[in-house]
Amino acid sequence: MDESCKRVKNQWHPGFAAALQLEFRENRDDLEFEQEYMLAKKPLQMDMFIVKKDPEAKIENKIGRFFRKFNVIEYKSPDDAMNVHVYYKVMAYACLYKVSSEHEDGYRQEEMTVTLIRQRYPAKLMRHLKQNGCEIIRVYPGIYYISGNVMFPLQIVVTKDLDEKENIWLRSMCNNITKQVYLDLLNAVDDMNPEERELYGEAVLHVVTTANETRIMEWEKEGSYMQCEALNRIMAVEFEKRRKEAMQEGRQEGRQEGRVLAYADMGLSVEEIAKKVLLSTAEIMGILAGNKGK
Repeated sequence: MDESCKRVKNQWHPGFAAALQLEFRENRDDLEFEQEYMLAKKPLQMDMFIVKKDPEAKIENKIGRFFRKFNVIEYKSPDDAMNVHVYYKVMAYACLYKVSSEHEDGYRQEEMTVTLIRQRYPAKLMRHLKQNGCEIIRVYPGIYYISGNVMFPLQIVVTKDLDEKENIWLRSMCNNITKQVYLDLLNAVDDMNPEERELYGEAVLHVVTTANETRIMEWEKEGSYMQCEALNRIMAVEFEKRRKEAMQEGRQEGRQEGRVLAYADMGLSVEEIAKKVLLSTAEIMGILAGNKGK
């Protein structure tokens, strides 16, 4: 896989962790969030594990209304699959957590839930669940409860179908965001208190902006109003990073050009220089032609 693709892909989970906590901001005192919860000494971890500290607490967010005491969360970024293998892997995570208790029977099965979150509807997985005796009910836009032949209570969240206002944080976690959703996200970040904005809001905004950079730049060219203190800060950091990369690349190109000219002064042929500096003969000829008369 191309390294640039890896970098973009790996950015989604920090943003998701922040977005999920913002979805439940009204009940933050009732929930305990543990990112990348380790299930064993070897690398084996959940994307997010949420403990509902008070079983009687009412969770305002519709996604959280499904929660019981212990809640296993699996998130897949827009380019990742949410398939049958993922389903059984996450159920295995839940099983491992269940037996991790010191008690013989572990944590009680009826106290646990599993939530799968992805941007698009996982049609193949849903078909597999139906074929294996599960009942699927759409309880809210983008939120499906799965009952029947499942080891733990299961809900599947399709973020692109969530309410754009109520679930702005998870709804915006995509690489094809609309202008209106992006503007709503900017407004939501601006409305946060400074501490919450720094801890969570900017993490979501950064990953969404990076994933949708091309279209956001097009909106800016069209004169769309995209002003936001957090966005300005993020873009300033990004521009500075690119400036430094460009300067470094320029220095490297300068050194390369110097080597080509030095070898030419030594009387080496174009082919010999090309082998030494690992450039094509056309590139060597271009450098030599550009320096004639200097």
